Amino acid sequence: MREMCLVQPLSVLRDHISNQEKVWKMTGLLSGREIEFLKANYIARIATASSKSVPRVSPVYFGNDAVSIYFTTETSTGKFRDISGNPQVSLVVDTFDADWLHRNGEGTRTYEKGIVLFGKAGIHWEGDLYMDMYRDLVQKYPDYRGPLRWEPGDLPIIRVVIKQIVSWRLD
Repeated sequence: MREMCLVQPLSVLRDHISNQEKVWKMTGLLSGREIEFLKANYIARIATASSKSVPRVSPVYFGNDAVSIYFTTETSTGKFRDISGNPQVSLVVDTFDADWLHRNGEGTRTYEKGIVLFGKAGIHWEGDLYMDMYRDLVQKYPDYRGPLRWEPGDLPIIRVVIKQIVSWRLD
């Protein structure tokens, strides 16, 4: 029986993304364009793995600064359990459109932009950094002021310190 590979090596990811304006950085400092792209988008998908290496992908509302991306989650979620046992994560934020989506299947142009971040997650419950992230999330997401309202200390904030970045077409 043939084994299925669930995790692709980074070299495969590098080769898969078009060379057009692809940026591969081994530093965790986001560029101005990358920060602007993240601020303009609202959903990231985080990839985690359990302590037994079982993969999971989950959507999250997120905030960011120049060196990290952060989000909140309930302690009962799989992503929280995964991060508690294995803090190595990756996140993707991307956009996609294609002319054939708007012209009854005709056309060949696609418009893709995105960023993949690799890093180490830490769990925060209090402190000045927690409050800065809390305020940023509440300001960015009206849901956090309404139906999904939460108060400081009610939920942890997961902060991913970025170690590697891949971005494309962020001009």
